[in-house]
Amino acid sequence: MKAIFDSSMTSVTDFLTKVRPVSVVRNIQIILVFLTLLFVTYVLSIPFFGQSKVDTDPEGLFSEGKIAPETIQSVKEFSYEDSDKTNLEKQKAKSNVPYAFDKDFGVLASGIDTNLSEDLEILRILVQEGKSNPTTVKDRIPRWRNRTNDEIQAILDYPKKEKLKNFIQQYTNLIFSKYCIVKEDLSFAKELDKAGAKIRNIGTQDHTTIIDGNLVIPRSQIYKDGPVTAVLSKLASEKLPNVSESLLKAVSRIGLYYVYSYPACNYNPEETENSRIKAANAVSVQKSRIQANEIIVRAGDVITPEVKLKLDMMNLYATRANLASIVSIFLTQCVLIVIVGFYLIRYRPNRLNDLSSNLIIFFTLWIVIASIYLLSKVFYATDSDLSGVYYFGMFVPVGMLCLLLGFVYDEQLSIAIGFFLAFAVFFASRYNPTSFMLAFTVAVMSSIYGRRLLKRIDFLKAGFLLTFVQILVTTAGYLFDGREFYVSSGAGFFKDLTNSNLFRITVMCFVNGFASATAVQLLLPLYEYIFNIPTRFKLIELADTGHPLLQQLLTKAPSTYTHTFMVAALSERAAQNLNLDRLLVRVGVYFHDIGKIPNAGFFVENQHLIPKPEHIDKNNPALAAKTVIDHVLDGIEMAKKARLPREIISFIPEHHGTSTMAFFYHKALQEISSSARKNINKKDFQYPGPKPQSKETAIVMIADSLEAASRSLDEVSPESLDDLIRKIINSKLAENQLDESGLTIGDLEIIKASFKEVLLSSLHQRPKYPKPEDTKALESANSKKSKR
Repeated sequence: MKAIFDSSMTSVTDFLTKVRPVSVVRNIQIILVFLTLLFVTYVLSIPFFGQSKVDTDPEGLFSEGKIAPETIQSVKEFSYEDSDKTNLEKQKAKSNVPYAFDKDFGVLASGIDTNLSEDLEILRILVQEGKSNPTTVKDRIPRWRNRTNDEIQAILDYPKKEKLKNFIQQYTNLIFSKYCIVKEDLSFAKELDKAGAKIRNIGTQDHTTIIDGNLVIPRSQIYKDGPVTAVLSKLASEKLPNVSESLLKAVSRIGLYYVYSYPACNYNPEETENSRIKAANAVSVQKSRIQANEIIVRAGDVITPEVKLKLDMMNLYATRANLASIVSIFLTQCVLIVIVGFYLIRYRPNRLNDLSSNLIIFFTLWIVIASIYLLSKVFYATDSDLSGVYYFGMFVPVGMLCLLLGFVYDEQLSIAIGFFLAFAVFFASRYNPTSFMLAFTVAVMSSIYGRRLLKRIDFLKAGFLLTFVQILVTTAGYLFDGREFYVSSGAGFFKDLTNSNLFRITVMCFVNGFASATAVQLLLPLYEYIFNIPTRFKLIELADTGHPLLQQLLTKAPSTYTHTFMVAALSERAAQNLNLDRLLVRVGVYFHDIGKIPNAGFFVENQHLIPKPEHIDKNNPALAAKTVIDHVLDGIEMAKKARLPREIISFIPEHHGTSTMAFFYHKALQEISSSARKNINKKDFQYPGPKPQSKETAIVMIADSLEAASRSLDEVSPESLDDLIRKIINSKLAENQLDESGLTIGDLEIIKASFKEVLLSSLHQRPKYPKPEDTKALESANSKKSKR
């Protein structure tokens, strides 16, 4: 069973890590991107899809006056024309229209001034005739008949009778200009006080004036209403300051009579109604808005007319998917994917050139998108109060995704994916800016820290880091939104603290941070096994010399084993100085020659350990070359069976590249006739390749040749090593073996210095140690001398 399982997993690994043409991988990427685009758009568009209708018919479960059997919540935001609200606004507009009145200023001249002049002329005649007593005056001037004797006497006692007309006219003019005196009592007095009055002035240049409603006074209130009388008396005292109190009272009373007798204002109901209709028509149609996730009615509540209207409107929009919003989300996702795509093409063009990497990234992204869908169902569920305490972004495992991708790949790729995911969280959170900042900052920090996960303790540190970042952003969001962190209820500090929002969001940040770090630890072994990716922990496992292949290499080809570790020392130092993945280089070197295990005795370093009959005839150059080439092919096959990562397997063929086996090729040309040389194919004496496709494998190619050549040095010195290293590198350059590796001239100089440093320390001359018997002889000689 185990053999079957291992064989199956080997086949899966081969399929996933198989080297495919870039065009094929790009086509697969297009399909994955399209599926992701559809999936994300669907998840984010769910609030804009329709929902099931509710029965609001007279006999239905949700008809007006009945008890709601269940809670109804709107799944999307929409607005509708609200006739009740429109009618209410029209009524408000009408009630704010000033009442229309007409004021005829001609009354002053034709009525008040004329009658006042007649009455004062009679008074003048009576004074001349010596009949100036109150009784006679009231008999001769009927309009003064209701005045008291004291008021008439005050008039008679005033010596400057010629000024009386001016006093009374001045007072009546003031009342006439400031107030609107109407004949009838007004049934709409309260409404008039709120709306005010619009006065159309007849007989003046100022055609229209707006006054307060309390300045429109029915004439019956001039004498009866205490406040009105007090105001008019105060007006008289202010405008006639040099008049005695008794005369002032008489003048005001007589003036009020003329005003009472000739009210100049008349209510204009036609003009008022026309203005109201015009104001009502100017009111725009009012709309009401139902928010996404708004509860229309709760189970057990009575369905009021207002609730029924909302239910009817929700039914109206239930079957209408908001196409504009869905298209907007789709286009936004397209733009984001294009941005991420251009970013990756610009900075990490070769990172996604294999199927396994694409599947890892898209599969993990789909997991997070699915979690967004499920979390939104819970977070925005009916009767859920989570949004009042938490932010949606606090629940999404963005940190898990970016921590994983940052660790497996690099921070540039992880940040790009995190950028896309942050906007998905932004849309899913109903465009909440704090949720976006949570997702984006967590994505950036976890991507950067993912490359620094070197030990198991680093996962714990990652949990604390993500927690700290989320607490900072959430605190900023609380301050920006004006939310309360802590409210004292008098139940005690500890109980208030545990019930506070501060405690809840802190706990949630801890849960999200450490759950993300823990999830990465759980997913890593699974991804490593299925996709066979060379993570740091996977490489550490492979670097264990107890690995079965390395143990076979040690027992069957010990000299190759020694050679391997020497090449590893050279390559790792160069990789370290070039800031490359030195652990990958070391493990790659460990397995680069495992193909020599089946025919270990053929290779020169192991011949002294193998019996002579087992040696392959080296006098047959073609057969010998095939055996050497087979060690590359055998090594690849053995590595695949052992499920080594593709990045490790690449060291096996690429450390030889397509270089020519000069020894056997030269021997083949030398040992056959000149006529037969035409039948020799040089490709039969060349390694199958490919040439080194990375700096790491190119370093190993140079180190492998250098280590073997360094054994033949007669003298080890800095100069001899410089010459040897230069010779090896130049030979690789001459065969164009480093063309596709990405190594620069500067890189080669660093490699030369690194190799020289290692070789000087390992090939240095050691002093000869003395024989034990020589040491004893010297001891004896010294002992005899001391006795003398």
